[in-house]
Amino acid sequence: MKFSNRARVALIGLIIIVGIFLWSWSQPTKTETVRLGLPTQPTMALVKVALVKNFFEAEGLTIEVKEFTAGKFALQGLVGGSLDLITPAELPITLASSNGEKLSVLAEINETIGGFPLVLRKDGDNLDLSKYFAKKRKIATSIGGGPEFFTYELFKKYKISSDQYELVSMKPEDMPIALARGDVDGIAIFEPFAQFSIQKTGEDKVFVFKDDQLYSETIVLVGKTDWIRKNEKTVTKFLGALKQAEAYTENNQAETQNIMSNFTKLDKETLKSIWPTFTLKLSLNPELISTMEREALWAKETGKLKEGTTIPDFREIVSGDLLRKILPANTILEN
Repeated sequence: MKFSNRARVALIGLIIIVGIFLWSWSQPTKTETVRLGLPTQPTMALVKVALVKNFFEAEGLTIEVKEFTAGKFALQGLVGGSLDLITPAELPITLASSNGEKLSVLAEINETIGGFPLVLRKDGDNLDLSKYFAKKRKIATSIGGGPEFFTYELFKKYKISSDQYELVSMKPEDMPIALARGDVDGIAIFEPFAQFSIQKTGEDKVFVFKDDQLYSETIVLVGKTDWIRKNEKTVTKFLGALKQAEAYTENNQAETQNIMSNFTKLDKETLKSIWPTFTLKLSLNPELISTMEREALWAKETGKLKEGTTIPDFREIVSGDLLRKILPANTILEN
């Protein structure tokens, strides 16, 4: 069969197009890599579910995870340039921003309702804070994090003066053994380390004090401002994966708890008991800004910020611009 020149050209063109299509189809899908700092806490459920259920992968993202026992340690990696995004509580971000770090809060991923537990070694049969602290007590907490701010508000509310206690800076993972050995009289820390401490010491040997009118921490998604500006599409995809995880978590609570039990090494019954204190919602509320303002004033009053430090405008740090692409605009704070 003979072909005209025009037919030959058309046939060759078709072969080239098909070849290009088959080649491109056979190539691995290009993904964007995000270096994520993730604390090993049950409050990270949205992120961990998105990882386990491949919601990030579906958005075209490869997530390189580095785990930390506390968000403030992940913040060090972000500031040092080894991480792109982190999920700490808001207080370390308040302090770092007040000290000049250019950070952006992109979303809230959890608010823990009801405050931190203050776990105290028993001295007597009943707990009366004023009587308990009549003797000077040694309390371990996470200095520079939400638990320290919680202890400040607690002692202020219950009129326990600074000469009635000594705050000890300690890593969360070291607190259970320290409390069990009697190295400290009490601890103020987030879950699961509070529960680990209770289990290690013995439920019959501790008082657990809670006050739902005191500070409760908010877990936030944070990145360096410059990096966020250069990677807005990547961040939007990341938020989209978290939105999928929120829906999955809401509709598959038992499976989510299994995932988080494996992740945190917290037994399922204990995890189930503290689960109602977690919101696990992707959001950004105006109260976050007022909380950070209050924290900055506290930091200034207590010397955590250098004299003369200007407290930043947190409305410029907490931005809902990218989250509005994922959630209805009227559910996001207005700057």
